[in-house]
Amino acid sequence: MNLPEDQPMAMLDVMSSGLNSVRQGQQRMTGAANDIARLALPDDPAAAQAVPAQPANPQPVATTAVETSRPVNLVDSLVELQLAQREVEAGASVIDTADEVLGTLLDVTA
Repeated sequence: MNLPEDQPMAMLDVMSSGLNSVRQGQQRMTGAANDIARLALPDDPAAAQAVPAQPANPQPVATTAVETSRPVNLVDSLVELQLAQREVEAGASVIDTADEVLGTLLDVTA
């Protein structure tokens, strides 16, 4: 049984859209996590300049620059985290399904 040549390419397109969904979910999660992290920033400018130390190790913790100019709503940020989780789960499900279909197509043609 010969399958049309465009079917494997269609599966690659489906996998690509699944990967894009995972990437978008990760970007959404990063933005929401940055917003939540901004809530923990001290209001005291002198304290903001201090480098925190790890509790069990006196080494400074790795810090990432966090934008502080926008207001933060914790509820909105938590909702964004949930949306990011669902987006990544949906993308992973698309990738799994495309992988199964591609495997089946390869088994049928072999």
